[in-house]
Amino acid sequence: MYHQYETQRGTRMSEPPQIITTKDLLYLQDALSWELLASKKAHHFAAESQDPQVRQQLEHLASVHQQHYQTLLKHLQAHSQQSVNQYNQTNQYGN
Repeated sequence: MYHQYETQRGTRMSEPPQIITTKDLLYLQDALSWELLASKKAHHFAAESQDPQVRQQLEHLASVHQQHYQTLLKHLQAHSQQSVNQYNQTNQYGN
């Protein structure tokens, strides 16, 4: 799902961009919320289901959304760590 990104020119990138804008961060925050909510709802309805096949499909759906959430979170954490490292490097010689 998150392995290829299409640029404005129609070419595909194999990895997310190194620079994440404020708008990108806000979108990622929304996407995290959506994925978490979808996972929780699927898990809830799986617990409510009487049909074992439906329950299994809903649990699988909850797992997929949880994986998407973890992928997005990993990208945000990597960006956050990179930003801290860049900040430290630029301010290392300022003191």
